[in-house]
Amino acid sequence: MSLTSIRSRLILFLLVLILPVLALIYWFVEQENLRYTDRTINSYLNIGTQVFDYSVESHKNTLLTISNALTRDWGFRNAFGAADPMTIRDAATNLLARSQGAADLMLISDMQGRVIIDTHDQGFSTLPADWRAVVDNAVTHPEGQGDRILIVGETPYQITVVPLMLPQPVAWIFAGFPLDESFVREIRRSTASEISILRHRPDQVNATALEVVASSLEGENRRLLAERLEPSLMNETQRVSLATESFGTQVRQLASGDNETPAILAVVQRSYRENQENLQVLQQRLLDFSIAIVSISLLAVFVLARGFTRPVLRLATRVEQIERGQYQLADGNRVVTGKDEVGELERAVERMANGLAEKEKVRDLLGKVVSKGVADELLSRQIELGGEDREVSILFADIAGFTALGERVPPQQLISILNTCLEGLCRVVDQHGGIVDKFIGDALMAVFGAPVSHADDHQRALECAMAMQAELPAINEMLRAYEFPVSISVRIGVHTGHVVAGNIGSSDRLNYTVIGDAVNLAARLEGLTRFYNLAALISEQTRVAADPDNRIVWRDIDLVTVSGREKPVKLFEPVAHRDTLSQGEIDQVEQFNKALDYYRQGQGEEAAGIIAMLVEKALPASNIQLYELYLERIRTQADMADEHWDPVFRHTGK
Repeated sequence: MSLTSIRSRLILFLLVLILPVLALIYWFVEQENLRYTDRTINSYLNIGTQVFDYSVESHKNTLLTISNALTRDWGFRNAFGAADPMTIRDAATNLLARSQGAADLMLISDMQGRVIIDTHDQGFSTLPADWRAVVDNAVTHPEGQGDRILIVGETPYQITVVPLMLPQPVAWIFAGFPLDESFVREIRRSTASEISILRHRPDQVNATALEVVASSLEGENRRLLAERLEPSLMNETQRVSLATESFGTQVRQLASGDNETPAILAVVQRSYRENQENLQVLQQRLLDFSIAIVSISLLAVFVLARGFTRPVLRLATRVEQIERGQYQLADGNRVVTGKDEVGELERAVERMANGLAEKEKVRDLLGKVVSKGVADELLSRQIELGGEDREVSILFADIAGFTALGERVPPQQLISILNTCLEGLCRVVDQHGGIVDKFIGDALMAVFGAPVSHADDHQRALECAMAMQAELPAINEMLRAYEFPVSISVRIGVHTGHVVAGNIGSSDRLNYTVIGDAVNLAARLEGLTRFYNLAALISEQTRVAADPDNRIVWRDIDLVTVSGREKPVKLFEPVAHRDTLSQGEIDQVEQFNKALDYYRQGQGEEAAGIIAMLVEKALPASNIQLYELYLERIRTQADMADEHWDPVFRHTGK
């Protein structure tokens, strides 16, 4: 699908617009769900830790109740008074059995710390320092009670202590229950959270800092918990990834440690799995929803784009037809029925086509009356009287002997001959970018530089003059094909200068043309071609402007004043392009130019000698009249040797 079509752009625009929005919604919902999950897990963990604390506290209260029950037991008091260890042990064991698992350890010591009985037979006869610390805790307690987590064997125990009053304190009764697998499973049933008890040995060298004592976790998860838990983050939720899932985790310190005794930590964990499963379900539904939205939107855009692009493509086809000049519809009965903007555009295009058709008719008509460039100028600007100053090159071309031809050729045939000749000459003007300003009987006037200008208008005028002479054989061949008994020649005059170009006439009838001295002088030059018997005369201004590189061989003709002008003008004949002439032909032209230099310097004999040589050789024959004209001037102008000699020839006729 190319992105150059409107349909593909609309689809791309839709995707660029919708996909980021859907992605943002997807991300936002996911983030909100993650935040909700974190809040939920934190809530569960807080509840779990509270239940854990409550369970531990309940167990401690049960221990205290059991211990206090023992102190009130009359038999136990008598046994203790009799100092019978076996009886005391039996009473303690019997009480533990009746506790239904609330306690499984009991130890009694005297007030000096000597062990009287120990149901677990730990092997010490006097209380160790950590057990004495529990006693110290009870001594300072208002109710004489103390508790602490102690290590019994390898298992941490929750230990409580109360005094035996007879009626004065005579002994300390210790009761405890283990923080073992049974304990963590019991709390797990109450909290729906994973519970673990760990030992922390931060100063242990070459050993695991954390060791799982009891846990509701299974298998590999126990080892990974010890490896990945950060024990320093107390009472803060941390995320711990285990073997199959991640857990929100909170750490509670049950007993502090030292260099010899490890710290005891309780870990409460809640799995993210349930929330993650919910998140995955929500994500899948969001994905399904997004796919549905995109699919429906693409279908809607496709339908809308198709309904939009069809008239646009039809409109583009219509514009291409107008561009080719097909202004009228092939199915002229087709009516635009659309009421939307595209329908209005189609109607506007049809109105434009009708306007262009009318304008083209005018252009065709003008193109037959005036030159195409003039027609374009008139159609592209507001038509009004007035003009502008332009430097242009003016070309006059006249069919030689056409007036005499009218005496022996019927009028209808004469018009056909004239049209054939002028058509060939106009074609040459058009080829060189000139404008045929007007036809004057059997002559035409062409302008180079107005109303359409080019950087090389002067060169175009010169090349056009030379091309007209080159076109004559083809024109005469055409006349012979029409069986016209004539062979025509053309005389041309070209001058360059400033003119006023614009519309002249009246407000009802205008004519675009150029006027000025330059136009008059170009017409005079064309008339002087008969005097010198030359095909073309070019003024010095045109020669300088059109041939700065001297690519053309020029024959110097004369220095003259014409009727109506006092300032002399130098006349030249463009012989041919330098690369088309032999060196001998170029030398002959230069010989004549040298003779004219002698003539203008008053050296008549030298000039006459060169011209006589050219006459004798008849080189070229067409210039014999020009040579004889200068020989006659030299013979008749006796004042050539005078210091006031004036080489300017004054033409008084038009």
